[in-house]
Amino acid sequence: MSSKGIRASFWQAILRDWHYFMYTILSILVLMINAFPIWSFLGVYPQLYLYILYFGTLYYPPMISLGGIFLAGLLQDGIYGYPLGFSSLEFLCLHSFLISQGRYLIRGDIALSWIGFGVFCILDLLLHNLLLSYIFEQSLSFSLCSFGTILTICTYPLGLKLLYAISKKIG
Repeated sequence: MSSKGIRASFWQAILRDWHYFMYTILSILVLMINAFPIWSFLGVYPQLYLYILYFGTLYYPPMISLGGIFLAGLLQDGIYGYPLGFSSLEFLCLHSFLISQGRYLIRGDIALSWIGFGVFCILDLLLHNLLLSYIFEQSLSFSLCSFGTILTICTYPLGLKLLYAISKKIG
């Protein structure tokens, strides 16, 4: 390989890693927005990180890296006081679900995508509560998170448009 080829591949690797870094920073910012005290004041806890996980896995795979998912999960564990690795396990399970069902979820129009996102959010709610009930050895109420899940599902088109615009800016 010539020196120009080596330099070109070197810059391509740096640019690819830079995009992963930018999307990881975006994921962390969304987690920080999700942790603002305004949500507890309103009594609603939307799962904004699900937008990034869903959009990045299905529609824009360069947005999501497994390392970024793991790091975002660890950060969420620190924010909410969950056991270390809890959110990372949850996010990676959801990511695996999206990878396995991706060919069905990305077909069609926005309505089918919205329905798929709704199923994805409900799966997140069930998985989250199942893992929490296992860790704390008690059954948890699903009604505590259901309004936030409904809000997340209802605002999906807005979140999708916003993430699409951001992904166009980053490249």
